[in-house]
Amino acid sequence: MDYDIITVQLVPEKKGLFLKHSEYEITSKKFKCTTFRRYNDFVNLHNLLVTQAPYRMIPRLPPKQLMLDSLLEERRRGLQRWLRIVSRHPVLGTDPLFITFLTDSTSEHQEHLRELYSRELDEFSKLSEDVELPLEDQGRLAASREMMRTMLNLVTKLMRLADQQAVRQQNQGKDMEEMSSILRHIGSSNKMLGDSTFSEMAVGFKEVATLSEKSALHQHNAINERFHLLIDVLTAHSDLCDRVDKGIVSDHQKALSKMLNLNKQRMKGVIRGTAAESVAAIHEKEVAQTGVVGNLGRRSAFSLHCVLQETSLAQEYLRVLPSILLSFTYEQNQGNANMVKIWETIVAKEADKLN
Repeated sequence: MDYDIITVQLVPEKKGLFLKHSEYEITSKKFKCTTFRRYNDFVNLHNLLVTQAPYRMIPRLPPKQLMLDSLLEERRRGLQRWLRIVSRHPVLGTDPLFITFLTDSTSEHQEHLRELYSRELDEFSKLSEDVELPLEDQGRLAASREMMRTMLNLVTKLMRLADQQAVRQQNQGKDMEEMSSILRHIGSSNKMLGDSTFSEMAVGFKEVATLSEKSALHQHNAINERFHLLIDVLTAHSDLCDRVDKGIVSDHQKALSKMLNLNKQRMKGVIRGTAAESVAAIHEKEVAQTGVVGNLGRRSAFSLHCVLQETSLAQEYLRVLPSILLSFTYEQNQGNANMVKIWETIVAKEADKLN
């Protein structure tokens, strides 16, 4: 796909004395447009997508709750990731529903979405009856599902470790800042030392502190964000599998069980010589249930086919994991190398004084 570059910026707007809501400025490079949306607009779009494309990976929205100003940036990032994942999906990203959300600049945009798409058929219902659906291997699908869940757990652990490293760098920066302050105090309080060693070292510690803080911030803003996007995709895959298992697959199994029970009742009636009218009534129900089973079976086959496609898509996202880890390693090494240069400069100056 020709990937869209979507950015989301926070536009705070206060309402009343105590309550306020946040508005988001959404810019789409592909459609060359800018629109404004509230969180409820995202919820409306999410619900419509789940209804019309129930067998596709639809990521979770950031949670709705009263948020502190310090957490608004986290929500903004989450909404931006959500839009980017949906926009890159080969089915969802080209859906008129999603495109309307991005491009409709009228004040009644939410009502327009509901009017235009709330009665739309879902993806399966639009499928032509003559389209053949492959019978997917249930064992293969189960194995893929388990593999993706394992990857979700492992990637989450990797992100947590990277976050811990960033926190350590932040704390290191704070420690270096404090040491710089102490050294400046020593240099100004002990004139009898007769040189500028402590003042120069204070400058070095200050530079290290600044470097540590910048490195930690970059890891959070870049590397952590890429981890989050990958986790959002894998979580969406897990949600999809649960939705299919608890929905259409479960309904299909129940319908099959009901048809088998009707078949048993009819056979017992024939064997016991039950009145022909009763046997015929059971047979009519059995025939009707066969139609239900057939329709659910076809929908179930479609859903499993979609899950397999979505699994392949999630695996494509996993291909970025090595680059995320390499970026993390590079940042660590680069930060350490810059710190070494700072200390080498200070040591060289001291060596020149001794000579």
